[in-house]
Amino acid sequence: MKTIKKLIAPAVLISCLAFAACDKLPLQKNEKYVQSFYDSNINMNVMDFMKSRPDLFSGMLEAIEYVDKDPNYKDIKPLYTATGNTYLLLTNSATNDVESANSYFSRNQFVDKDPTSPTYNLPVKGSDWSQYSVEKIAIWLRYHVLKGTYDYKHLNSIGKWVDTYGLTPTNDSAKVWIFMQASREGALYVNNYVGGTGTGSPRTPDLHATNGVVHVWDRYFTAPTRRDIINNK
Repeated sequence: MKTIKKLIAPAVLISCLAFAACDKLPLQKNEKYVQSFYDSNINMNVMDFMKSRPDLFSGMLEAIEYVDKDPNYKDIKPLYTATGNTYLLLTNSATNDVESANSYFSRNQFVDKDPTSPTYNLPVKGSDWSQYSVEKIAIWLRYHVLKGTYDYKHLNSIGKWVDTYGLTPTNDSAKVWIFMQASREGALYVNNYVGGTGTGSPRTPDLHATNGVVHVWDRYFTAPTRRDIINNK
């Protein structure tokens, strides 16, 4: 017992000295906590946003300028400064990047008819929008602009068909199926219906331009058939 007391006494003394020393030291001052929030506001219209990021959207901008040269398709360019729409903006990976298997140029090949070309009579990837019909690209661009506002505040896990500017009297199936995944991640899905080829996880979802909602994608979408719409309600 005496041995234990001999051991405890020095330990208590050391502890007291340590606390006394600490009491004389100044308290550490932490940096002031500054609360921050993710800002989804672009603070410019959709067209200006694309122009501010040519590294991402040069392909889509070139497609818009291509169709705008035709008097029959002067309605498309103004869509990107109009208000109240939802824009599925396509990066270069979805438009003109031939290194991307998901790009329009890669997935829409055509037969090379130049007899002087080493790829004569072979399927080749696109290299310029002028290699495609203006009408086809115009329809494609219209399809990626949704009528109405579809951001996270207005979506849930119940899928819905929404109209696009691709709708015409002769094409009533130019619609997009859109919903948010019922999970903690809440991924945004487009055209992920039964039989569809759509996907979730956009590059950047739920951005808010001064004239509408923006979801940025690394792949483009194709319109469903009438049967697809009937089978997915």
